[in-house]
Amino acid sequence: MTDDLHCDTCERDVTREDAIRTKTMGDLDPTKWQSLCCPNCGRRLKTVFVGRED
Repeated sequence: MTDDLHCDTCERDVTREDAIRTKTMGDLDPTKWQSLCCPNCGRRLKTVFVGRED
């Protein structure tokens, strides 16, 4: 499995390291969730869990 993400808007592959991390939208806890966005066009690629489960 690869950690690369693909942006359908600008047709480029983005590594998780290069992705822009932003707060999530909606009711998700921003201390536990982050959105990974394309550094080229800003489109949200994936929302990932970054918090610890207790």
